[in-house]
Amino acid sequence: MLVKAVPYINQTNFKDKELTLTFNEAVLLNNPKEQLIITPDIQKKYNITVKKNQVKIVLDTDLKDSTTYTFNFRDAVQDITEKNPAKNIKLAISTGTYVDSLIIQGLIYDPLRPVPVKEATVALYQSDTFNIFKHAPVYITKTDETGLYVMENLKPGTYHVYAIDDRNRNLIADSKTEQYGFVADPIELRRNQNQIDIPIIKLDTRPLKLTNSRPYNTYYNIKLSKSLAAYKLSSEATPWLFSSFGEDQSNIRIYNTFNKADSTGIRIQARDSIYNRIDTVLFAKFTDREVKPEAFTSKSDGFKVFARKGLITGKIQFNKPLFEINYDSILYQIDSTKIVTFSKDDIQWDSLRNRITIHKNFDPKLLIEPEPTEKPKAKPTPTEKGDAKQQPKKVIKNRFYLGTATFISIENDSSKASEETLRPITLEETGIISIKIQTREEHFFVQLLDRSNNVVRMIRDNKNAVFEDIIPAEYQIRLVIDHDGNGEWSPGNFFRETEPEPTIYYLNEKDNPVINLKANWEIGPLLITY
Repeated sequence: MLVKAVPYINQTNFKDKELTLTFNEAVLLNNPKEQLIITPDIQKKYNITVKKNQVKIVLDTDLKDSTTYTFNFRDAVQDITEKNPAKNIKLAISTGTYVDSLIIQGLIYDPLRPVPVKEATVALYQSDTFNIFKHAPVYITKTDETGLYVMENLKPGTYHVYAIDDRNRNLIADSKTEQYGFVADPIELRRNQNQIDIPIIKLDTRPLKLTNSRPYNTYYNIKLSKSLAAYKLSSEATPWLFSSFGEDQSNIRIYNTFNKADSTGIRIQARDSIYNRIDTVLFAKFTDREVKPEAFTSKSDGFKVFARKGLITGKIQFNKPLFEINYDSILYQIDSTKIVTFSKDDIQWDSLRNRITIHKNFDPKLLIEPEPTEKPKAKPTPTEKGDAKQQPKKVIKNRFYLGTATFISIENDSSKASEETLRPITLEETGIISIKIQTREEHFFVQLLDRSNNVVRMIRDNKNAVFEDIIPAEYQIRLVIDHDGNGEWSPGNFFRETEPEPTIYYLNEKDNPVINLKANWEIGPLLITY
């Protein structure tokens, strides 16, 4: 417990360079250069020592005139026996005739996960030309375990606020490796501001550039300086250009659909997540060596059959663009007499042709099993000596089947046959989650998320959203405000002074975002207000 401070708390006209704190028991220091935050920042130009129950700070720099300084010790001082930190040790002093007293506080959080960000650096600056990627701030603090921060003893004025998950501890945002966020509009501080909340995300602001391009195996690879959000390719040589992302979204693979060996002009139009764009032409020449194409593979995702609706749904991801689908090779065989077939109307291709979504409606009555009838016992059939023992026929039931060569890739290789059993899911085995949205916003979408934060379902612009036929599990609900109406979440841009579009998670009365859905349950309506 702090029993004495020299200078005393809120002392004015301080001109000395030495501060002493006396505690009621022996103490030790815990990483003081990181734990102690001095605002305005003096760039750690001080020495701090401990002797028995006294902590002494000797400044190696002059303090500014007529300025209020705060010394926030956080967990820097601990008792020597149990190493419990001395809580709420803050010292405010002024080199002028009064101590400034205004406050800015709020929450730093991840907009794409309902978790606070602890130990984030929150900073204030007053210059309009300040750049968070180049300049270190003067006024700083850090968030606590719950993501909350408070900046105290501020003088009236106009401030810009931003936050960094400052892993390299240089007080400058690194857009490639660190999360950061900002408040677009300056704050006119005339009274306390108690809810200046800032979402922080990792958002690469580097310019978008074409770094290299070259032939590789059976395709031509284009490498860019950062990940892309979208791209478009075109060429006067052919209306058919097949491409996909490579090992990551900073690589584009172009497959050879050209009839000539010469280099071919290809226009690439691409953008990143903050709408930096590139529009250029390159000349691609494919290798004339005989090379073996990469094996054609696929991965199915979440195929399900819902009995009440008569619905088969799921996705398949391919490692190459598709050239053709043989629709008659896709079957759902309920039993030996009832088969559901598929057509092109039941399958949607994505823009790169390497992912398909199957959504097939059929008559749910097909799933009703007939009442059993008593059959006369069959007479045993004698077998000749030496005949192999007759094997019972395999019972086919609820089989989702993809025949050989159902999918043909752009490199003319075909998929292998596969099958899986898709037992119909009944109404009693699923649940319903309904959401009520209170907002004046015109465009928004409600997302149902699994525990891994993957989007399971999404409903747009509906204030009474209902998610039906949900498999029992733990979920979260996220409301995304779509200010620009483009149908996707926009992460903002510091240089354009635009903040990320708001995201709001449903929280229960215990501030827990997790919704535990059981079979045959209906939850809601759950209220989200913005």
